[in-house]
Amino acid sequence: MNQQEKTKNNNVKLKPHSKKIIISFQLGNLVWFMINQGFRMRVLGYYQEVLGLTPLLFTIAFGIFTVYNMFNDPIIGHFSDRSSRFVKRWGKRFPFIMMGAIPLSIMPFFIFTNPFIGSQLLIFVWMVIFMLLFDTFFSLMDVNRWALFPKKFVKDDERKLAGFIEAILDTIGIALGFLIPMIILDPDIGFGDTLVGYSLQGFVLSLISFILVILMIPGVKEPKEVRERQIQLDRFEYSNIIEDLKFASKNKNFLGYLILFVCYSITMGGIMGLMAWFADDVIGWTGIMGEAAFLGYLIFVPITAPIWYKVSNKIGVRKVMLIGAAFLAVSGIPLLFAPAGLGGFILTFIVASLAGMVDGAIESMNLPVFSSIVDKTALDNKKREEGLYRGVVVFFQRTSYFIWVFLLFIVQLITGYEHGTTDPLGILGLKIYMSVFPLIIMSIGTIAFWKLYTISQEELEQNIIDLEKIDL
Repeated sequence: MNQQEKTKNNNVKLKPHSKKIIISFQLGNLVWFMINQGFRMRVLGYYQEVLGLTPLLFTIAFGIFTVYNMFNDPIIGHFSDRSSRFVKRWGKRFPFIMMGAIPLSIMPFFIFTNPFIGSQLLIFVWMVIFMLLFDTFFSLMDVNRWALFPKKFVKDDERKLAGFIEAILDTIGIALGFLIPMIILDPDIGFGDTLVGYSLQGFVLSLISFILVILMIPGVKEPKEVRERQIQLDRFEYSNIIEDLKFASKNKNFLGYLILFVCYSITMGGIMGLMAWFADDVIGWTGIMGEAAFLGYLIFVPITAPIWYKVSNKIGVRKVMLIGAAFLAVSGIPLLFAPAGLGGFILTFIVASLAGMVDGAIESMNLPVFSSIVDKTALDNKKREEGLYRGVVVFFQRTSYFIWVFLLFIVQLITGYEHGTTDPLGILGLKIYMSVFPLIIMSIGTIAFWKLYTISQEELEQNIIDLEKIDL
């Protein structure tokens, strides 16, 4: 179909969306952040300490998980972009979102209810199988939900509002994924680090996730005008996945965004995954009291998100993202000098609070920046392939799991650090992991984004107008 025909067939006008619909859509983020937080923060303790899986097998499991992602995420994104089977009745993305979201919601229970006790091999196999299922269902939901976003919410003000709501719901998700396991696994008021405790916290996370997935349905449904518009878009010829990946690899704006968010995922994954051990071994406070040192992060992300939302309207999404990334890079340095006891608790709480303030900028600008990239790409390439781009992002973000686990393995190998140690060298290794590594990794991401992502606020807004003119 040539450009004139596409314009001629543009009879479909998208309606503005209510805040309720935007909130419902963004519940998908809440589900993911809650499940992911519970997974990242507790999977290490459950498999290494409770089940006794060796650090080497644990690292290999995440290596397999990463290799699987090399094929899973981009392929799901590519074939979701090409699929038109359900468009007329259900929409292009909605069926895939629900195919992933419902089984994803029950994954925490199975991951933390490993029935094989005493067998390293069977524990390892169960862990790998359910991590791969976990990733597959997440990819189905996430790739298609993100691909739907720039098509359903086309106005810049809607996208910024969605980004603001995302930052708040992300934080609520992190809080639930942080607090629910912390309370259930607390040795004084809960079940402690036991098989029953881990299974119960997995069940509670799964139950809440399932309820939220049901509430997400109105937001991710594709209304009639979106389905009709998609039918027109599906008439275009799609290229093969190799050509698409080559095109993506040459997209400087996309590469800048990709590098930043891989670095961000490594940083936050490592910090969130080791919070409990930092509280135990550096601060010296176990259970709820020690882990409460990180609550400042959860408090200040939703408080500052509205501020960043307003700032973005004045200086643009690019500058807000750069400010957040640069300050997050340096925010953890004081943890290198954290003492034990009350002083360490106060210092950690302050650092976590500062990190929350600047992370609100990154969280709230994530969707607007991604949408600006797929908009510009659609103009350059004359087709929309949000699913493929999100699939590539998810793949590289998933490598962050392996990278932070591998970095921990290196720290353990060099310094001899183990959870519960009092050895000064081991404690120093943990402090370096929580402070110096984030500085280096986030600095790389920030510089890459600054150099490669060059879409100005004016260009972003003009691209939206141009896409409407050519019905993309």
